[in-house]
Amino acid sequence: MTFLLSDIENAVRQDLFDPAGANQRWATSDIDRAIDKAVIRYSEYYPNIAYSDLGSQPFQRTYPYPTSWNSSYPVLWIERILYPLQVHGSYFAPPASAPTATLAAGSALGIGSYQYRVTFLSQGGETSVGPAVSITTTSGNQNVLLSNLPIGPAGTGTPGIASNTVIGRNIYRTQVGGNTFYYLTTIGDNTTSTYSDTSSDSVLNTKPQPPTLNTSGVFYWPPLERNFAEYSNIYDSSASLAAGGNLGAQGAVGSAAGPTGSAEPTFTLLLNNADLPQDSTLILRVFYATKHQLDSLGTTIPDIHRDIIVLGACTYCMEAYQVPTNDNFDFQDGALRDRLDDSKIPGAWLAALQNKRRQFEARLQEIKQARDYASSAIAHWGDVPRYWTRL
Repeated sequence: MTFLLSDIENAVRQDLFDPAGANQRWATSDIDRAIDKAVIRYSEYYPNIAYSDLGSQPFQRTYPYPTSWNSSYPVLWIERILYPLQVHGSYFAPPASAPTATLAAGSALGIGSYQYRVTFLSQGGETSVGPAVSITTTSGNQNVLLSNLPIGPAGTGTPGIASNTVIGRNIYRTQVGGNTFYYLTTIGDNTTSTYSDTSSDSVLNTKPQPPTLNTSGVFYWPPLERNFAEYSNIYDSSASLAAGGNLGAQGAVGSAAGPTGSAEPTFTLLLNNADLPQDSTLILRVFYATKHQLDSLGTTIPDIHRDIIVLGACTYCMEAYQVPTNDNFDFQDGALRDRLDDSKIPGAWLAALQNKRRQFEARLQEIKQARDYASSAIAHWGDVPRYWTRL
């Protein structure tokens, strides 16, 4: 079950006994700020972990940070790196030919030019896309029939490794008049040769774009995890290694001249000369940490950790609420019968705040211990010879 920012806002108000109405202590903007601070603090202990694949560069150890899954949530640090991801030569080449596109009667698509491309799917991943075919729809002929869909080979020809087969194909399409391809559909076999496209452009709005790297090969098992250094090149010099070389976005050619890590955060793999990539076909799978998403669209925070965010937000809300410390009085009437003293309010408020903070910090420590335990439980399959990957 997922939850939204509004769900956390309501939960925070309930825990603060600040129900809806004209006399609420905390404005929604104040609660949102407290929630954001709680999410930041939580992300330091239990970040959102995503991964991105980077193409290798010949004889290079230093690479830029991967592009984050969401530009609003930049990379905080590198968590883990697998290299090489798959056995060299075990991947499939992308389709060599484009499908054939013909018009069909209907009104599903707009009127204009469309383009289609196809990829092969294997047990491990997906190839990059094959060549494109274009077609222009006309009034009344606004459906497209694709035929002669590329059929993948029976298997890779690399002996001595696990068998690798094409198990399906993905079709990508542009929107009318566009040049950006989006995922359209999956053909779940390697035999079907036709597909009828009746999907409107709006269906493609949130769909992913085709891969730029070929991950259809046989993955190494156990994975080859590499040691690395962040914000550094191999010599830790004052200027980034390979400035003007491989430090563009996602490892492409570009410039990152300047103090190390300032213009382009980098990491350097601990590789001996025998393990250096020889070409651009080897892939690095880089796992990285980002702040968790929590907004009106959804969240990356597990549902079982919802209570931590609410607890932290309540803590920060109580920290920011200053009214009880500013209206103290000590009053005694003239007959010396009644004495009113609210100087205990700040102390009681502070005690409640400190209790909330202790609960929040204790839950964060529980999360940290659970994450550390999971990390230490990674299975190690004995000693791996130094040159095992080259055997």
